[in-house]
Amino acid sequence: MDIAIGIVVGLVAGVFVGMLGIGGGAILIPGMVLLMDVEQHTAQGVSLAVIAATALLGAITHYRQGNVRLRVALWIAPAAILFSFFGGTVADWISGSLLRQILGGIIIAMGIYMVAGDLPWWRKWLGRG
Repeated sequence: MDIAIGIVVGLVAGVFVGMLGIGGGAILIPGMVLLMDVEQHTAQGVSLAVIAATALLGAITHYRQGNVRLRVALWIAPAAILFSFFGGTVADWISGSLLRQILGGIIIAMGIYMVAGDLPWWRKWLGRG
């Protein structure tokens, strides 16, 4: 049963990675923790291993479509790579329960921002409209 659930979680994550440009962790981690009974720290590690491959293939596809601005990527990548080591170290110090709460809160906050981001009142509140 875990294999079938894992395949479905991977399928859903793969579709959204390619379609939306997300890393996949927002789907992979809750899928593994909630549906496959994988411990939070382990789910994060597995997710990062999967994301490394899917991100590369997704980036190649988007590059071919003209959707990658290399200059922007070259500014963001070094900081993201450097601070991922820091984040991984900090995650080791935090309980799985707190990590789940942090991840859930970030997913909710970003979801609200993405949904409300183009609403005139939201843009005005942010000083962008």
